Amino acid sequence: MVLLHRLSGSKKALDACRLVEKLYLAGEKVVVWFQDQGRAAIFDQYLWTFSDTSFVPHRLVVEKGEVEEPVAIVVGELVNPNQASHLVVVEPPKNYKGIRGFTQVHDLLLAGEERKDKWEAAGFQVEEARTR
Repeated sequence: MVLLHRLSGSKKALDACRLVEKLYLAGEKVVVWFQDQGRAAIFDQYLWTFSDTSFVPHRLVVEKGEVEEPVAIVVGELVNPNQASHLVVVEPPKNYKGIRGFTQVHDLLLAGEERKDKWEAAGFQVEEARTR
């Protein structure tokens, strides 16, 4: 199942942090997937500092192997080092290899972005996430 999260503003990193925090607080394990190492490193730092009252234990995964943290940030090839059930897609995926191993995929879209047709063409059930 792919949930499309339509973001009203341009603060995708902040919205991603809030989503990851919400999933973590619900007891879920999460993988956040980036194509770009630089963006992943920035998100890693931002997840530590986006809120004075939040703590989301996570790790930027730079080598293969398992991690204990409930949130793993991965770059490039999609892996699931913490056996997460949720995948957060911050950048458009180049391919869909490895995605089927997750129970739920959260795709964060800025205004004007559209990927529903691509997800459906790849064989995924797609729904719009409800905004709060």
